[in-house]
Amino acid sequence: MLTSSLIKIFSIVVLVALSVSAQRECPSIQAEDNNTEKKRFIVIFDKEVKNAAEDHYEMMDFSIDGSIQGYTSYFTTEFAEAVGKMKNVKLVEEEKKIKENAPQRFSRRTEDDDPTPNIDHIDQAKRPLDGKFIYPDSAGEGVNIFIVDSGILLTHDEFNGRAKFGRSFCQDCKRDDIDIHGTFVASIAAGKTVGAARKANIIDVRVLNAKGDGATADMIEGLSFVIDQHKNGKNKNSVINMSVGVHEVSQALNHAVKEVTDAGIHIAVAAGNDSQDACKESPASAISAITVGATESKSDAITDFSNFGKCVAIFAPGRNFFGAGVNSNNDYLVRSGTSFSSPLVAGTLVLLISKSGNKSPVALTDDLKLSTKGVVTGLKKGSPNKFLRTPAP
Repeated sequence: MLTSSLIKIFSIVVLVALSVSAQRECPSIQAEDNNTEKKRFIVIFDKEVKNAAEDHYEMMDFSIDGSIQGYTSYFTTEFAEAVGKMKNVKLVEEEKKIKENAPQRFSRRTEDDDPTPNIDHIDQAKRPLDGKFIYPDSAGEGVNIFIVDSGILLTHDEFNGRAKFGRSFCQDCKRDDIDIHGTFVASIAAGKTVGAARKANIIDVRVLNAKGDGATADMIEGLSFVIDQHKNGKNKNSVINMSVGVHEVSQALNHAVKEVTDAGIHIAVAAGNDSQDACKESPASAISAITVGATESKSDAITDFSNFGKCVAIFAPGRNFFGAGVNSNNDYLVRSGTSFSSPLVAGTLVLLISKSGNKSPVALTDDLKLSTKGVVTGLKKGSPNKFLRTPAP
């Protein structure tokens, strides 16, 4: 959306950059030659600045009225520092590389277990597993779950026509060339036989390429898209799952997550698979996100790969998931990671909404935390002893 107000704002930024003291010259974009090294930066304005916009300097607008106000663009480091000193600029951050949060270990299966062990576990308080997955008849019907990830094989049998393409934000992505991660995640959240919320509407928001790589700027643009869809659509029942992250803290990404929850959208994120404090990564460290750690498949011990700590809100199964692949519409695999613990929680949020109605993110998170307590073992550094449990029918 091209707006004269932002072009004026951007022009002011250039003028201010030119007015930096003589002891520290800061050239405007116009003064930079083609050999000047530029990096991609995220610029977020205070709320009173309305509508960022694109111009011929490759600015990408991700502004949403009443929520995120900002854009991404390619600047020199010196110019970015000058922009960061502007009165109405909240923060400027160089984009950070992101990667799907899953250990690269998996094997293929040809037959379905009904239910799968991980799904079997989340509808009961304690072991042994009873071989059943009992859930509300509504099964997530009428709720949108946005899978912010690496793309989804929309035609897979697990989605039985409920998966729709939203938008792609990753660099150099091809529509049909997708990484397996997003499809697998979507099936755990809302697949018809391997998922938690089996009647939910699934919306594909692609921020990673076919290699599972991306950047925080792409993630923020994807989250802005979800906010826009939520605010301007008829359906106000929205849940996000984001099983991707950066192995350091991104203030820009954490800010975007807060804007998501401020808009009334619920968001579950993977704690990460580095066996470290989840507070050292994003979006796992975002205060308003529901950050999910992983437990073993044959016990309730925290896995050896799961991140932990006070930024984790809840634990869910994370080992040996059976889920959808991308080689065909009936392809399945077994994978492990907090990437797949998170969509179990996202699917449970969907079940709570479809059964009892929507609430604020804070209130629904409180409901979610009324879970099984005291069963997780091997906890470290302030991790909560809370294990996921789906609502009873």
